[in-house]
Amino acid sequence: MQAVLLQRVAQRDPDAMRECVARFGGLVWSLARRAGLSDSDCEDVSQEIFSELWTVSSRYDPDIAGETAFVATIARRRIIDRQRRLGSQRSMIAGAAA
Repeated sequence: MQAVLLQRVAQRDPDAMRECVARFGGLVWSLARRAGLSDSDCEDVSQEIFSELWTVSSRYDPDIAGETAFVATIARRRIIDRQRRLGSQRSMIAGAAA
């Protein structure tokens, strides 16, 4: 039986990572856009998400959830982090202007 994609990523297979980006890139991008992020923030957060997937893919357990759910959960967390960072930066800028 062939290993699932995230298990191959966990084994540090560079081809698997390219396949992961190809398979889940649209999902990640659409989640970021739906969250209201700009194109440049979508690019940044997408890179953060795939970088994190490279690091935490060994935690993926196919008995708990599907790969799409795992990727979407990681993406959601990173997107929320990005929104919080952007919100605090805007607050600091607004406070400095007052």
